[in-house]
Amino acid sequence: MARPSMAAQRTEEILDALEACILKYGIQTTSLENIAETAGVKRTILRHYIGNRDDIICALSTRLRTRYSEQWQQVLCWLPSTNKVESIIDALFTVGSQERINATIIGEAIFSEAKRLPAIKQDQANIMDEFITIISDVLRDEYPGADADKVELVAHGIYANYLLSESFLPLTLVDQVYKLKAASKLLCTTLT
Repeated sequence: MARPSMAAQRTEEILDALEACILKYGIQTTSLENIAETAGVKRTILRHYIGNRDDIICALSTRLRTRYSEQWQQVLCWLPSTNKVESIIDALFTVGSQERINATIIGEAIFSEAKRLPAIKQDQANIMDEFITIISDVLRDEYPGADADKVELVAHGIYANYLLSESFLPLTLVDQVYKLKAASKLLCTTLT
């Protein structure tokens, strides 16, 4: 019987190692050697399964984009039938665990590579588009008489506040996160 392919498992191990290296060294100083050592493989294995350093970073970006989409689906499933906007804003601006802070640090590190790597720029654009679309849909549902352009502007404002709040999490500026949450809720009142 043929041996099952290790490609998917190895790819996940390599991407997990890149995440660990970003947290330990930062993305700028993470090398293929760091990733290989953290993954417990030879450097040639990295190239065999994914490619060079930029290819690995792009693969992590794609994995993060997929995770964000999956998280959105989970959030949409548990939203209540009323007060969806308040519930989704509460979920977005929750101060979380160390795991969430780590995810934020990794996400921001990948985001910083968007200027250099077109694939990451595209992933980031997709993440933003999905966020704006979902928030706009929820806003339209709760404020059916609101002007479509205004709904989209409010969704953009919530997205901007969310991004800023994410950068405050690793700095433990909790009060700032709560102010951005309040600002996002205030933005929504312009739709009434």
